[in-house]
Amino acid sequence: MSPRLNWRLLLGEFVVIVVGILMALWVDELREARYNAALEIEYLASFVTDLEADLAQFDETEAWMRRSEAAAATVLALYQGSPPTENVADLVMAVETAGWQAWPVITRNTIDDLRSTGNLRLIRDKNLRRAIAAYYTTIENVSIPNANMRERIWGEYDARVQHVLGPGERLAVLQRPESFGHGTTSDALEAAEPPSVEELLSTLRAYPELERTAGEVLYLTISMRAGLGGMRMAALDLKAELEQWLASGD
Repeated sequence: MSPRLNWRLLLGEFVVIVVGILMALWVDELREARYNAALEIEYLASFVTDLEADLAQFDETEAWMRRSEAAAATVLALYQGSPPTENVADLVMAVETAGWQAWPVITRNTIDDLRSTGNLRLIRDKNLRRAIAAYYTTIENVSIPNANMRERIWGEYDARVQHVLGPGERLAVLQRPESFGHGTTSDALEAAEPPSVEELLSTLRAYPELERTAGEVLYLTISMRAGLGGMRMAALDLKAELEQWLASGD
């Protein structure tokens, strides 16, 4: 005669097994939730670091733009016969550098990581996700048209300034301590001494096309600086929102 099964005992064992599995799953979910929360904080703090780097870039680029504006204004003053200084080396530098352009390098380490890994979902606050996306949309919306303007400025101005300054005079500007090319040397070209103020003015009068281009450079650089200001405000707003969230401990 076969032994009778103890259904109560079997049911109890089954319940114990199910509860054990559910408890294990709950512990795993709890552990994952804590890990994701810590990772979320790490990402948001990393965003703050990226924004601080962006703000430093904005400051550096604005300083460069203001130097370009001053250089373009000096070129226009030369055409009016009113050089702002008698230092001809500074005047030649203004003529050469008015068309030099700069644009901030945006730090995208965190946003690229989030997008490539799919971890953007870890940021639970949907308003915060929207603010982050809006910032990088602002960057793109400002950067793309400004890239076209920079290419236009550089192409037109550089094509004209070579009619006013010789290669050796331009190399001398490139080698100046305040230039991005400081320390540049060439075996094929020697830096030349700048012309006299009178010679520079005479050369400029003989080539009026540069005056129009310098005026356009001045206007477009001011316009780009306004766009840069919008990028800075967007960065400051997002940084403040992130820091507020991190401070709240949510």
